[in-house]
Amino acid sequence: MKKLAIIGSGRMAWIFGREAKEMGVETHAFSFDDHCVAKETVNEHHLVNIMDMDCVLDICRQLKIDGVVPTTELTVQVAAYVAEKMGLNGIPFEVAKVVTDKYRNRQLCKSLAQLKQPAFAEVFAQEDLAALNLHYPLILKPTSKGGKRGIMVVHDVSELKPAFDFAKASSGDAPIIVEEFIAGGQEYSVESLSYQGKHYIIQVTEKMSSGAPHCVELGHHQPAAISATLRAKVENAIAEGLTAIGVNNGPCHTEIKIVDDQIYLIEFNARPGGDHIAWPLTMLSTGYHYIKGIIEVAMNDFKPLNTNEFLHRYAGVYFVTTQSAYLKPIFDKCQNEPWCCWKNEVSKELKPLVHNDGYGTNFFIYCSDEGRPVK
Repeated sequence: MKKLAIIGSGRMAWIFGREAKEMGVETHAFSFDDHCVAKETVNEHHLVNIMDMDCVLDICRQLKIDGVVPTTELTVQVAAYVAEKMGLNGIPFEVAKVVTDKYRNRQLCKSLAQLKQPAFAEVFAQEDLAALNLHYPLILKPTSKGGKRGIMVVHDVSELKPAFDFAKASSGDAPIIVEEFIAGGQEYSVESLSYQGKHYIIQVTEKMSSGAPHCVELGHHQPAAISATLRAKVENAIAEGLTAIGVNNGPCHTEIKIVDDQIYLIEFNARPGGDHIAWPLTMLSTGYHYIKGIIEVAMNDFKPLNTNEFLHRYAGVYFVTTQSAYLKPIFDKCQNEPWCCWKNEVSKELKPLVHNDGYGTNFFIYCSDEGRPVK
């Protein structure tokens, strides 16, 4: 039986454990947390400091692991280190050390014709804010943190310092990236899978955003309502971007904004998309088991894909919060609808979202051949 190392023990690790079990793969999760959800689906959980990469590597060598996958930005480096040291499939460790850096990725993609970018700057301290030569509104966020934490849009200089403090509270030692806010258009995310330098675009997801100030995500819908011509343009742009930043193996969740058919880069994340995008939405809309594909890449069992053979169904998630209160009457009875795949109720009262929370808020997931159940 082949063995998979899953770095992390949160909900994405739980998903990897579930999918790997269906493939007949033995799973080992690694994390700091002894009370983790991954224990429900993996064969064994190893309680270790995952930042001690040599410790994780020693255990993986003893187990004779056949593949290793990351689950969050924090775990990308660890997975790449183990994979490289064991001669397994993954992104190069030197790339993994910097691939979460939004500023670095913007620099590498500056010359790409199809992937446009706003003006941007890197800021290390409050004193640096005075030297910015950017046009308002601006958006501030940590350079190396995912999960939509620490993000704030500012409209004038009076809002700059509070936004910096808000971003810095989530950034740790990482600097802050300041960008000119891309007005108008629509936000999307792109799920891709790379194998030995070849990139497959699995799905494009249309995003419902709360907008300023924190730009949290209120829903996701697949496939994105874009033309075939624009979809092809997105696929080409993302493939070029992945090559530019050095992602040659494994998944990537790339966020973009399209304004007047121009594709603007928001950020790359070298792991599967959260908020139910990578699983189950991508599987529901395409019929392709994206998570299993990621496992196959990690274990070097991947076979080339023909994405034209994917199903074309509609799938999505609506988060029911104070920002989307109009959904409450639908949410209350959605379990009776044929399109409802999953209803998650954590509170009778609606709560606001200030950062993405895929499982700690009310939501419902749909799948249909007819279209979106809520317009």
